[in-house]
Amino acid sequence: MVSLIEIDNLCKEFGGLLAITDLSFAVNKGLIKSVIGPNGAGKTTLFKMITGILEPTQGETRFRGESTKGLKPHQVSALGIMR
Repeated sequence: MVSLIEIDNLCKEFGGLLAITDLSFAVNKGLIKSVIGPNGAGKTTLFKMITGILEPTQGETRFRGESTKGLKPHQVSALGIMR
């Protein structure tokens, strides 16, 4: 079964500051997952990468098994992913 959303070794660096390091998880259809953490933990950065607003420094996001790498926010939104 292909996961609805897969995050694979996602990293985001801002000028030497690592906001997200080696994050991986999957969300299967019908499941609910949450992202929690204190201010500055990288939650907004994660959602910006999932929706195409920010490009990951490393790693990949897949929606229904297809990579969203390089897609613009409006293209990701057309797939059904938005914030």
